[in-house]
Amino acid sequence: MPTQSKSFTGCWTCRLRHKKCDETTPTCSACGALEISCLYDKTKPDWMDGGQRQQGAAERVKIEIKRAATRRRGRKRESSQGLLNASPPFEKSSGVGIPTPESSVSLNTPSALSTSQDLDVASLSLSQDERELSLIMSYLDYVFPVLFPFYRPSILEGSRSWMLVLIMKNRGIYHTIISLTSFFFSVVPMIQSSDYKMCESMNSEELQKQADLAIKTVLHDSLELSSQTEQPLRESADLMGNVVQLLSFEIIIAPTQNWMMHLDAAIVLFEQIFGSYGMEASSPSLPKILAQLSDAPSMDLGPNITLWTANQAAFRFFSTILLVNDIISSTSLEQAPRLHKYHKFLLTDDRSPGDIPLQLEDFVGHENWVLLLIGEISSLDVWKKEQKKAGALSMMQLVQKASEIEQRLRNGLTHLDNPDHSSRLASKPGNPLAFFLPASPDITHSLTKIWAYAAHIYLHTVVSGWQPANPEIRDNVANLIISFQSLPSPALLRTLVWPFCVAGCLANAQQESTFRDLVMSMGSLQMFGTVRLALRIMEDVWRRRGSVELDDWDIAACLRCVGHRVLLV
Repeated sequence: MPTQSKSFTGCWTCRLRHKKCDETTPTCSACGALEISCLYDKTKPDWMDGGQRQQGAAERVKIEIKRAATRRRGRKRESSQGLLNASPPFEKSSGVGIPTPESSVSLNTPSALSTSQDLDVASLSLSQDERELSLIMSYLDYVFPVLFPFYRPSILEGSRSWMLVLIMKNRGIYHTIISLTSFFFSVVPMIQSSDYKMCESMNSEELQKQADLAIKTVLHDSLELSSQTEQPLRESADLMGNVVQLLSFEIIIAPTQNWMMHLDAAIVLFEQIFGSYGMEASSPSLPKILAQLSDAPSMDLGPNITLWTANQAAFRFFSTILLVNDIISSTSLEQAPRLHKYHKFLLTDDRSPGDIPLQLEDFVGHENWVLLLIGEISSLDVWKKEQKKAGALSMMQLVQKASEIEQRLRNGLTHLDNPDHSSRLASKPGNPLAFFLPASPDITHSLTKIWAYAAHIYLHTVVSGWQPANPEIRDNVANLIISFQSLPSPALLRTLVWPFCVAGCLANAQQESTFRDLVMSMGSLQMFGTVRLALRIMEDVWRRRGSVELDDWDIAACLRCVGHRVLLV
């Protein structure tokens, strides 16, 4: 009987296990069959020392083999139970525009799922082993604060406990978050050694596995929801949150134009929810939806403090992120924000009795008015191009509309400099546990100014075309550079990618190195998000300097110069 010989040229995992390797890349057959990490590297890992470190690595691989075997047994056992019966074939046209596996090519998901039996979520092993739970806690402790550093609800508001509740009850969110956390640790190394190579390989495999499960779960939930005559509010809200989370995942993992599909689906769900559950006297009502998402009335604990249930907090959060993404995407898609009709009801700065508006300060760090004005500038850009195409553009009308927006921008900046103006964070009651928590500076005013300076630049390009030497544009670019350099941490730049890109595209040759240095100052965090994509756009615009048509080139042209339209959030 032939015996297996150890591999001298195969993957390091087979060499560590003294097994024969067929050297298939990126995963050899032996590692693939066992569902364990397959490590290829030209450099011999430090732990292959023939001693204690190699023995420790071998023990870790044995543990990984056991866990994979447990998962396989779980899948086989649950599959044999037949928890879900086969349903009619899944039609892409049914339900909302949830992304199909074949269209999310960046996730490398299966190319065809013909029936809902293929989407049998109950047959997917949801074994909460130590690794998965560790990744979930890492998301809550590290990844979520990196993604949303300004979202810091106090303990009186329920803190971020709703996220843990959502993760444990919503399988789509569960898998997406594990995948996103795996990606985070594969591009943001916690250690710098050859051991990191194996960690990176393990995280990459976890990312792919969990991404597949997340897509299947969303498809399954979409099919289940669309098959019902009346779509329940809580299930619809959960699915919307799922899709918004997938949107963030797609933007971070693979910045292609697949994000548009997720955004379309989320907007459809958002409008369906408001149309069925959130209309009051023909107007959208957030309080009405929130009331139906809780079995008890909301508890107002003081000014700007409301104790939300997990369902309420989740809907507020994902609705806010969707509204922000819709406005920022409109600058790239050259269309008015599709949720514009909801702005005056959900993003108002007024807080009349019974009204509970969404305050962007609480979620993304800047005040409402500046993002609303960016949405209006985007709408003005669309109006101008439509009028120009029809041969009916009135420059006087264009200037008048732009002047009104510019005056509101100036009024907003003046209001920020008013000594009596305070942020919502400053007006909230003190946290009794503040001593035990890391202090975060209140930079709402600075962040709002950054977006306002970028909005000024955007407005000027809409009205006057591409004029980088315009004194007002040069002043705003200079102000933005100073503001970026004054941030408490370079890592916050990943939350300001759109204004960063707008400023960089109109920077002069002498300022180019400053924008490159700002990206480099982020360290490995520059790989997590769209900052590198923004720098790539700037570099392309800088190469075109002097050759672009000044009347036709604009911010939207910049945001598609990489071959597809981008969403810089």
